[in-house]
Amino acid sequence: MNPVLKFRKFGFFKMMTVLGLMALVLVNVFPIVLVLRQAFTPGSESVAWPLRLLPRQVTFLNFQLLWRTQSLLSHLSLSFWVALATTLLSLLMGFPAGWAAARSRALESISTQSALLSRVLPPIAIAIPLTAIFIPFHLYNHPMGFGLILAHLTIGLPFAILVAYAAFRDLPRELEEAAAVDGCSTVGAFVRISLPVSKGALAAAFILIFLLSWDEFTYALLIQLTHRTMPPLIYYYTEFGQIGSASVLAAIMLIPAVLVIAFLQRFMARGILSGVLKE
Repeated sequence: MNPVLKFRKFGFFKMMTVLGLMALVLVNVFPIVLVLRQAFTPGSESVAWPLRLLPRQVTFLNFQLLWRTQSLLSHLSLSFWVALATTLLSLLMGFPAGWAAARSRALESISTQSALLSRVLPPIAIAIPLTAIFIPFHLYNHPMGFGLILAHLTIGLPFAILVAYAAFRDLPRELEEAAAVDGCSTVGAFVRISLPVSKGALAAAFILIFLLSWDEFTYALLIQLTHRTMPPLIYYYTEFGQIGSASVLAAIMLIPAVLVIAFLQRFMARGILSGVLKE
């Protein structure tokens, strides 16, 4: 290739990379900065115009008011429990199902199409009949959020199946066949060979399903009437015009999410994860 054309091509990709990073910062980082600003800004300044990224006065009054009026640890622990239980159950059921779909042509189309079909309806359309079902079984507004966990499985389980299917489909079957020759059962080959090799996809699925459940709003709003998770609580404070308190809750929600991502990111093998994301 002509050196001039090669340089221009490199410059074009470099420019597009810079623009992409700027767009990423604008879309993802800037809202977080605004949330943190609102959390530490007095009420009189939070609605002032023109908007200032850095508050003139930093205050912890919003935190103090929430601590006195809300059981923050109760709401936070319920949110974390629901997200963790949803994620573990989704992976426990979804990864074997995805592996079976990748190894059986008869199950391949049924599993993948069913997983996709489950996401056709909006959550509000599913939440209303689920609520009617949960009431007689005492799962509606359960203190431990059991009904909400079951509702969140409609989100997490299809995603786990699709991620597992994409990961195991590209995994050479020769590894499992070699284990079978050595006397390993089908389940043993899955547990000892396939699952450890796909730990990158497992970590990626854990992170994304956890975040989906952690941030989910519609099911949590309708199913947990008084035992609320964090997203509906943020909504109620916003609805009543308490922007500072809502921003504090949003800032608190960032902490467990960031910790989960930081802990599991090291397990995300680049090669396997890239294959998953292509799906």
